[in-house]
Amino acid sequence: MTPYQFPQSMFILKSETQGNPCYPYAASELQRLLGRVGIQARIETIAGPQTGNWLLLSSTATPPPAASTAGLQHDGFALKISAKGVAIAARQPKGILNGVYELAERLGFLFLMPGEAGEWAPDLGGPLPVLAQGSIKLNPRFPHRGVFGGGNTAPFKPQEWFRFFAKLKFNAGSHGEAEVPFAEETGIRLEIGGHGMAELLPRELFETRPELFRMFQPEDFSGKRMSDSNFCCNHPESKRIVQENYRKKIKSLKGIYAVHTWADDLPAGGWCLCPLCRSYTPTDQAMIAMRHFTEVIAQEKLPMRVPVIAYHDTMYPGKLVPAPEEGFLLYAPRERCYAHALNDPACARNRFYFKALQEWMAKFAGIDDAHTFEYYFDQILFRGLYPFIPDVILGDMAAYAKAGIQTHLSLQTGGPVINPEFNMLLFARAHWDAKLTADGFITHIARQLAPQVPGAASAWKIYLQQRRRVFASAMRLCDYSNAIYFDYRWLPETAQPFGAKMVRAYERDARSLDAAAAKLQKSAGAVWPERTRILAEREAGRAHFEAADLRVMASQQEGVHKIARYVETTSLDTLRQGLDALRQAIVLLEQSWQKAKDAGLPDSAYYYALNKAWLQREFAAKIQAYEKAFDL
Repeated sequence: MTPYQFPQSMFILKSETQGNPCYPYAASELQRLLGRVGIQARIETIAGPQTGNWLLLSSTATPPPAASTAGLQHDGFALKISAKGVAIAARQPKGILNGVYELAERLGFLFLMPGEAGEWAPDLGGPLPVLAQGSIKLNPRFPHRGVFGGGNTAPFKPQEWFRFFAKLKFNAGSHGEAEVPFAEETGIRLEIGGHGMAELLPRELFETRPELFRMFQPEDFSGKRMSDSNFCCNHPESKRIVQENYRKKIKSLKGIYAVHTWADDLPAGGWCLCPLCRSYTPTDQAMIAMRHFTEVIAQEKLPMRVPVIAYHDTMYPGKLVPAPEEGFLLYAPRERCYAHALNDPACARNRFYFKALQEWMAKFAGIDDAHTFEYYFDQILFRGLYPFIPDVILGDMAAYAKAGIQTHLSLQTGGPVINPEFNMLLFARAHWDAKLTADGFITHIARQLAPQVPGAASAWKIYLQQRRRVFASAMRLCDYSNAIYFDYRWLPETAQPFGAKMVRAYERDARSLDAAAAKLQKSAGAVWPERTRILAEREAGRAHFEAADLRVMASQQEGVHKIARYVETTSLDTLRQGLDALRQAIVLLEQSWQKAKDAGLPDSAYYYALNKAWLQREFAAKIQAYEKAFDL
């Protein structure tokens, strides 16, 4: 069959009946993208040839054959390329927009980052695009997919993030109420909020009404009340005040699917032990508080949902309080191991979290729209690093789909700020390709980064494969106890062999990442397109920064491992070795800081605060405590 050759001038034919803002946006985006490859497209409104959601692309005002919507689900879409043009069909306006971006990708577009510079148009240098004739239909693996919190990441504005997320075919996310118009235009179901439960009971009430706040210890252990977090969820007056303030908070909201009002769910506990509450676990108390909110939703007859978060102290469901129908599960396994898929039987740490997911799904049986709250793009958890973990993301996706998750979200904090977030690009692609593998994604993105340049795709492929191996090693946590609070900033303070093993792993991983970055830099010759060459330099800079921090992690891990060994053995020689390692970690933190600057990490990046305000301060405090005690 003869391939379809795009002409220089075309018509975009659209329906006259659509009122959803996402539909005209899809038409205007198709017009804009075609313009970037030299095709002048004129938008015309017509009455046919079919009802529903469709866009037609033709060299004349005569419609090409329509695409069928049979078999499409959610915001899935169909593309039909014939000798007369291109037809896009869907059951939802968002599906049409998804189809526009799928067509753009097939024309050679690569969506890497927000903003104009992050949208790579194909470097044609010759004839206009050609596409094989035929039909495709694509359905998403989850009804809803997206990023939580990504719209507030500098240097890009929320509007730029929403437009970028739409290009990745995401249809769910969170930001502020002001972003409702952007969300509606790009077809993204909007959720807002976060840790906001405690603010519904004004803290100034503590002086006159301490009984409304949580009791830190039971009455027979001093019965002290605390105003620091949460409240006494079973006190009738607490409930009245919280519901009144929640009602004020949500009553005027429009275009919002869910308001996140999580508790201060703390690793060290943040709940009440008064006589009204002490029989309830933290999870049951959190569920009681969420039911306060769902009562308001039901009373006001609002089309909203209440997220019930599984996180820290509430990682496992309680037994006493049922889940509310107006709620939904928000599963947030922050302290899991990110070297293995959640359901990997070889990872003891993840078995704990996967079992929690199974119990929560049983708790919410019959209540739809269970969410994930994953951390694949979370710069805080990953201490400013950008670990590339394709095997974890793909394995998780299969596990979550099988478990019954319907909205698959990942948190974004502090990134990406200097280069593409390869995890996000993989996450987006895998939602539409259940057969995608890590090797397949790496091959695809490497070709897209450097098409038609001999050896360039191979260089990117070698680099990304090495990056994959490095972080599969560096993210390992399987052997560390779930009973101890942890994230990748603090590292396991353990005397077990696992600590010593990870010291060697971080050292090896740092060398490997530096070598991979150097090789990519060396490969980026003058024959590479300028944008690809610049990207390679920036990517190598990021990798050199990450390698520097992996060296910090090696010294940090050695220090805390030796100090833990001292606690076991009381050997001052072992303690001295541990303090020396922490002193070296402080030196390495300064080097890592400079590497971050060299890489172009902006001043607002989370890593700088972590480096100075947290890690350096903590290392110095540990050294000082032991120096004073033992004159070391």
